[in-house]
Amino acid sequence: MGPPETTPPEFQQGFKAGFHEGLEEARRQAKDPKGKEEEKKQKEEKKPPNRWQRMAGGIVRNRAFQVVAAVVVLLILGLFIYEASIHESTDDAYTEGHIHNIASRVTGTVLEVRVDDNEVVHQGDVLVVLDPTDYQVQVDQARAEYIKAKADLQRSQGLQKAGAVSQQDIDANQSATEVAAAKLKDAEDQLAYCTIRAPSNGRIGHKTVETGNRLNVGAALMAVTEDAWVVANFKETQLGKMKPGQEAAITIDAIPHKTFEGVVDSWAPGSGATFALLPPDNATGNFTKIVQRVPVKIRFKADSIRGFENRIVPGLSCEPNVLLRGGEANRSAPTHPHPESIPLTSLRQP
Repeated sequence: MGPPETTPPEFQQGFKAGFHEGLEEARRQAKDPKGKEEEKKQKEEKKPPNRWQRMAGGIVRNRAFQVVAAVVVLLILGLFIYEASIHESTDDAYTEGHIHNIASRVTGTVLEVRVDDNEVVHQGDVLVVLDPTDYQVQVDQARAEYIKAKADLQRSQGLQKAGAVSQQDIDANQSATEVAAAKLKDAEDQLAYCTIRAPSNGRIGHKTVETGNRLNVGAALMAVTEDAWVVANFKETQLGKMKPGQEAAITIDAIPHKTFEGVVDSWAPGSGATFALLPPDNATGNFTKIVQRVPVKIRFKADSIRGFENRIVPGLSCEPNVLLRGGEANRSAPTHPHPESIPLTSLRQP
């Protein structure tokens, strides 16, 4: 039996080279485990497109489709530009309203508080009742003095016919009677002020008074809020085509998915900086032009806010969008001015 055949040197070298290549490939895959996934993706991308992909590609490459798509895009862009040119909007807008702060006109102790926070009241409704005892005593004293002064005047007028009283005495008694009447009227007013009534229709807010409190003159008790509108601070560059009477669409953050209708009422006689506590002085230092904002008053349409009257309160953030069509070019005063007046009979007891 002869000696075993030895492996040729060429085979040994090839085996070593293949072993080292396999080892390097294993190391590379250990460092990059995503390599196989990328290879699979590349193979999938090389697959021929399916039927729908071929159809879509054919449509996109179609010349007529490209022309129609370009026309549609231009129309949409033109419509967007046109709508932007006939509308002006701002998010620097808030709701405002009449807020009547209720205060005591006399000193006294609170006996009754007949309203609560957020309650709806009407003009003349009793809000707070103070202890009237001391003021009733003053009324009784003033009435007694008036009766006495009036009797003295009548007596002196009777004696004047007999020549027992001079005209000077008559004038003095007449003056005393008028003073007594004025004191009686003042005492009756002080007594009436013990009953604090609502100055207007609205809702109660910020109530701080409770029964048993000792009030001083001018003490804040509560507030009555009335009406609501929008104050939008538009840039001065947005007012070129804006006119009173133009319609506006209003969205309120507190009432989402609801758009209210309004009308531009008027705008302030100066920019917001003009009425600021410390207005800027552009006459000093280097000047840099800053676009100013002008408060514009927008009123809600009554039909638009029906059912939401109690939810639209002063201080809400909103965004009005004004349609720059129509309007009154020469009007600057409010459409429906709200005169501030309170009938005295509504604040006193009947």
